[in-house]
Amino acid sequence: MNLKNFFPIGDPRLDDDHRRLELAIDVLASSQAQDLFTALHDLRQVAAAHFEPEDADLSRMADGNAKCHVDEHAEVLKSLDEVRLELASPERDEVFKAALTRRLAEQLADWLPMHVREMDAALVKFRVAQRFGGVPVTLAKR
Repeated sequence: MNLKNFFPIGDPRLDDDHRRLELAIDVLASSQAQDLFTALHDLRQVAAAHFEPEDADLSRMADGNAKCHVDEHAEVLKSLDEVRLELASPERDEVFKAALTRRLAEQLADWLPMHVREMDAALVKFRVAQRFGGVPVTLAKR
């Protein structure tokens, strides 16, 4: 996965979590057949640990997008669980399992940067407002 356009959003914990998610997606995408189940399990653990505190903050937001944000987290976890069931199925061959996990990794790699920019950036603003009574200032090059 190449996230050169991926940028920090100013919350050190979220930025670190996003790097861990990126790495776990990369590991899944590059895993050999015998390692797919473990890589998927590890990705799910990283995602759940990242989503849990976000969802707690989102439950306190009055913003209408908060529900959509929580729903996206739930859908990602659901997808990971569904792929896990396919990997555990003796009815599926190794070629199918490898293709399925590669496709999942590709979709997550496409989803993550947009989710960070659109959803998590709003959460950072909420957290800053709660902590300091204002919103962060964003500086950008012209």
